[in-house]
Amino acid sequence: MTKLGALALVSILLWATTACRRSPRPASRPGALRSLPGGDLLPTPRFQPPADGLLTDEQVGRFIRVRRAAKGRTDAESARALGVAPEELAWTRARIVEALVALDDRRVRAASAEVYAKALAQLKASRASVRDASRARALDEQIAALERERAAVRREETPAPALARNMQRVAARRAELESVAP
Repeated sequence: MTKLGALALVSILLWATTACRRSPRPASRPGALRSLPGGDLLPTPRFQPPADGLLTDEQVGRFIRVRRAAKGRTDAESARALGVAPEELAWTRARIVEALVALDDRRVRAASAEVYAKALAQLKASRASVRDASRARALDEQIAALERERAAVRREETPAPALARNMQRVAARRAELESVAP
């Protein structure tokens, strides 16, 4: 081994031993005081999801505050800096997204029903003017198929009571929530 090779090997070994000796970060405990750059020491409370699964206005407000404060930090870091449990933030985000998806589903179903209604009206108008029996039969089959599809799209499952309440709460603050992009 050459002197240069030995020197390189010693350098690598020295670097590896000092890199491995770095002290690990102490494990954080729920409820412990946490400090982040730009944030005061705030206790992070433990979070227990409500048994009823309902969002509160305060939770939605905290979620919005955390999202607005994120600027260059993760949501969990921002939550800790504001004294919000990251677990609460995650639970709140999940309920908000669930409600937004359900609201969007309703919106899409309504738009779909409108499209089906227009298509059916056009087919029925065409059917009324057709004199050829085979063409009329074909249009009748198309109308029946479209009616079945429309009925299937219209069938909406009734959301669970908690989801229905969360949908109302989220709908009232939708624009504000969308501005912070959950």
